[in-house]
Amino acid sequence: MKELPRLSYSSLNMFVQCPMRYKLRYIDDNKSATEALHLELGNILHKALEIKYRNIIDEKDVNYNELFNVIEMGVAEETEKDKGKFLNGLKQLREKYGNELFEEVDAKSGLSYNEKLDIFFEYIQEDVDTSEWKPIAVEMPFEFVFEDKVIFHGFIDRIDQNTNGELRVVDYKSSNKLFSDKDLTTPLQMVIYALACKEIYNKIPVEYQYDMILLGEKQYVTSKGFLERGIKKIQKILDDMEWCLAIDEWIPKPSPLCYWCEFSETNPNTEWYTKGLCEYYCLWTPESRTFKKNKEYM
Repeated sequence: MKELPRLSYSSLNMFVQCPMRYKLRYIDDNKSATEALHLELGNILHKALEIKYRNIIDEKDVNYNELFNVIEMGVAEETEKDKGKFLNGLKQLREKYGNELFEEVDAKSGLSYNEKLDIFFEYIQEDVDTSEWKPIAVEMPFEFVFEDKVIFHGFIDRIDQNTNGELRVVDYKSSNKLFSDKDLTTPLQMVIYALACKEIYNKIPVEYQYDMILLGEKQYVTSKGFLERGIKKIQKILDDMEWCLAIDEWIPKPSPLCYWCEFSETNPNTEWYTKGLCEYYCLWTPESRTFKKNKEYM
């Protein structure tokens, strides 16, 4: 019996954004250890929230001094997701990337990282009212077969349950801008999480919440029928992936996102062994905002 391919939401989303990048990463197996400030900062803030809500689930007092120490000094926890990997704290990140990066104002949010961190520290200290919703799982691992085509796997940041036994999915985002209304109409990440909850708890969540932890905002998926639309969208994407694999044709989609792609020459943070593997990258950089391409795909 043929083994089903394994997909995460991030790999599915990568294919949607650029099939060429997906091919270089997952078909050709060009692994990258590219690190960036926003990625590492998001990791340690996610970890602090995981520890906080794990304590609440275990009915333990939340030690905020401990959480602040984790955020400042970093931590290595032996969990199914992190497997003992050390996550850098603010001390290491300031030494690694330079303190000036924390002072620079981001154009999209109008805030510096220092200002965003002030927002986060207020957010993480908010008291949790468990009278209506109570957390029941953090970093919940999942794995399920989707229509005998692929195995979806991953982790859900947090799952809450209300007094009626209904579920809510909470996903933390350390993004520098809010989602647009269009982004919230059929978010495939929440579609996959909904199906994962169906597999684990035998019920579909009634609420889907994005916590924008550096902006102090919460956003919700409010569109009716998003799950049915999302399943159809995933079916179409998987058909497209199957077709690309069959004809070995992976059409690139050059855009300003190429600046953050590990296979683009314009990415200043990627390693030498992945840099430039794609020839079709967009020439956009923060200093030169052009949509010209390095090479046209024929």
